[in-house]
Amino acid sequence: MDKKAIAEIRKLMTLKNCRIDRIRGCYVDENREIVTELRETFLALEESTVEKYCEIFRQTLSGKPGRNLFNLEFPLEEEAPGGKQDLLYRLLQSGLDDSTLVRAFFDKMIETAKFPEKYLILLAHGVYDIPGRASDGIDMDDASEYVYSFILCSLCPVILLKEGLCYDSDTRSFLDRRNDWAVQRPDAGFLFPSFNDRGTDIHQSLFFARRPDEMHEEIPAELLGCPMPLPEGDQRDLFKNVIEASLGRDCDFDSVKNIHEAIGQYVEQEKDSGEPAQIEKVQLRRILYESGAPQESLETFDEAFDAAIGEGGALMAENVADVKKLEIKTPSMRITVKSEMADMIQTRFIDGIEYLTIPVADDIEVNGIRILQSRQK
Repeated sequence: MDKKAIAEIRKLMTLKNCRIDRIRGCYVDENREIVTELRETFLALEESTVEKYCEIFRQTLSGKPGRNLFNLEFPLEEEAPGGKQDLLYRLLQSGLDDSTLVRAFFDKMIETAKFPEKYLILLAHGVYDIPGRASDGIDMDDASEYVYSFILCSLCPVILLKEGLCYDSDTRSFLDRRNDWAVQRPDAGFLFPSFNDRGTDIHQSLFFARRPDEMHEEIPAELLGCPMPLPEGDQRDLFKNVIEASLGRDCDFDSVKNIHEAIGQYVEQEKDSGEPAQIEKVQLRRILYESGAPQESLETFDEAFDAAIGEGGALMAENVADVKKLEIKTPSMRITVKSEMADMIQTRFIDGIEYLTIPVADDIEVNGIRILQSRQK
């Protein structure tokens, strides 16, 4: 799913435009035991409750593709009877009305998910009459031809709110709060099936992870049966290793800055596609060549890329380079510059020592104090 598709489905998770018709839930304690289950006809709930649930579901479709949201493709064997996609498909077809299937899903999630404390599993089912779209991109509500049915799963930690006095508006007094357990924003979740080309794609699922450093890879691997893309940090490390191995002694400031700028330009060119910009081997080789890498570095690059990423592999451009800024770091110093201002930093040799030089402007501050330019002597 691209950004436009994700945004279109997120709009269905609002009180005004809600397409969810049923939710099922399962509250799990720290011993991985079910405390209680819930089964609700969604729109029969009070508006305030509906809005709180919708906020959780919107958050499960929030974040950055490639960092928080991942398109996962089911292996063929998982779509066969008894496969992991097959269970999801039967859940979808039942509209979450088959309690045996729902309980089987909850049991599998509890067995799989690694949550140390209490958490809530929410399953939502919805139906979306996909409106036709005119050539100018405007939806035509009376021209619906296809229906998109979906299930959305959200896994939310449940924590004990801090004890203390709180104001109760009904009694107009302060009460001692001791046992208020609150549902937090989701840590993980998924949408099935995917919504691709404004239609149903049962061969893919969209997976959500709130924190890049805690991806809950066990859920795609064991519950969905889908291979998970490399996390952002791992992709950045692979990119770093490939560049350093390829350039060797030619890995100087200007070369790295040129590579950074080229990746930024590539991301800008691809932003209208709606898909995260992917850097494949041929593209990265071209970037190195245009950045001035010598022929021997390009030959080393071919081997380094295949060894680190694999033939046919790719990295997400925004995962390997922060296209908004250039950061220069030493053990004792850090300089951050907006990408469009990177050219102001240059290297100079003074008395045989290489320096980074930055033009001094009249609006520089040191610890919040504006300093003036030194007068030339």
